[in-house]
Amino acid sequence: MKFYIAEGNLGEGFSRDQAEKLIRLLKDKGWDVEYGLRRNRATDISEFGREEAIQEAFAEDFMSCLSLLEE
Repeated sequence: MKFYIAEGNLGEGFSRDQAEKLIRLLKDKGWDVEYGLRRNRATDISEFGREEAIQEAFAEDFMSCLSLLEE
């Protein structure tokens, strides 16, 4: 799946630099992430019907990477 992140997704007080650092951290974990405010979407036929499970796994990595930014 393709995920999009911008400072607007992260909450008040986050900068574009922090959003881009988070994107790099998630890419290092193997996620397909870009900067922007678009809708996350399946990019491969094998992902159809599994979007919820993929999004849950992404959310776990997202939260762990986000906690690194807040340290």
